[in-house]
Amino acid sequence: MLMMEVGLMLAYHCDQYVSREMKDHENGNLEQILKHSRCHKGRLLYYFPKELSHHGDNNNSMSSWCGWHTDHGSLTGLTCGMFTRNGVKISSPDSAAGLYVKTRNDQIVKVVFGEDEIAYQIGETAETLGRGYLCATPHCVQAPNSEKASGVERSTFALFMQPDWDEKLMFSGAVPYHQELILPHGTLTFGEFSERLLNKYYHEVS
Repeated sequence: MLMMEVGLMLAYHCDQYVSREMKDHENGNLEQILKHSRCHKGRLLYYFPKELSHHGDNNNSMSSWCGWHTDHGSLTGLTCGMFTRNGVKISSPDSAAGLYVKTRNDQIVKVVFGEDEIAYQIGETAETLGRGYLCATPHCVQAPNSEKASGVERSTFALFMQPDWDEKLMFSGAVPYHQELILPHGTLTFGEFSERLLNKYYHEVS
């Protein structure tokens, strides 16, 4: 609930920022959509020990625990990543391990925040609602690359804040994501958008 309440405060400030850039922006758009949504999801994200992964030659890459992507919801709240071995909490065995994001000018930055702090990432539907003035956050997770990293796991809690399933979204050509799924200036519900993405990544036979 705390992550939800703070996320709504952040959504309010996102609306204020977008309204300064867009004269026809409806003040409170993102905040109100998230406030009345029934589709937020809280999930514990678990990363297996590196030696149990199936990334092969990519085990030493920056995205060795989770590949580069953007979330398709609106805002994602995150707790600080927790490292464990055999169920016992430990300090990170590798200072390079953890969450990385890519900035608007393509700089890659390691995200560092404490156990009593919450981080938020912007998702694709927030970028859609903000007509591109908000930018979805590309991110990945790097596994520890250390001799001391055997058996090390990582867990974090994520709150995916997103519109209602039947919330209609107007897509703009200014938003670069998944244009092949959308007719020019087309309208999709969040549910339709989600299902098309699932089909794109998980169900289509190449």
